[in-house]
Amino acid sequence: MPKFDPYLSVGPYKAGQHTGVTLSYVQAARLDRPLGIHPLLACVTWDPKPYGKYISWNVVEFPALACVYIDYDEMPTGLIKERWQPATSPKVEELHLLHDVSGWTMRIANTLGVNVTDVLTGIFDFFAAPLYVDELGEMHPRAVRVMEQQYFEKRQQGFADSFLGYRKSDALLNMTYFKGIRYDLDLAFLKLNFRATNVFILSLGNC
Repeated sequence: MPKFDPYLSVGPYKAGQHTGVTLSYVQAARLDRPLGIHPLLACVTWDPKPYGKYISWNVVEFPALACVYIDYDEMPTGLIKERWQPATSPKVEELHLLHDVSGWTMRIANTLGVNVTDVLTGIFDFFAAPLYVDELGEMHPRAVRVMEQQYFEKRQQGFADSFLGYRKSDALLNMTYFKGIRYDLDLAFLKLNFRATNVFILSLGNC
């Protein structure tokens, strides 16, 4: 099978970050319809013929290691063109991600319009941050014990980290693989008690 261009080449994201109108926070939060989500960030394939393409990324790894996989040979290709494409259609200055399990929220902002790299970097930076005492206190005691066990097991196996202490990623209990962001107004309202069209749900899994 001959190789073909594996990158996103159609749709409203092709033109890149420097074209089109960028919505302010207030405008993006009060839309009458949901924002479109870039296929990579929605973790869905596009152009399924002849083979589907999808993203694979562990959020504890640098965003540069996120790869697009093509089903027919399972060989990763770098996110080259997609990295600077808008995260949403239309573009927005700011969006918020709500982790569906922990309820943690993260703010992603770029005055030129939030792009794919902004979202991946924002997720990585958030979970690489320290786990604070009040956040630890909100966890179930059993989850805390599992986290402590995994923390020491990783270091016994040679995992090196210059940071001494727990990171937010440790509290994920190995549920660290990116499963995409989606629009769910009801779940966002249940967790945050307000409605906004620039709030998305972040899902993570264990593989």
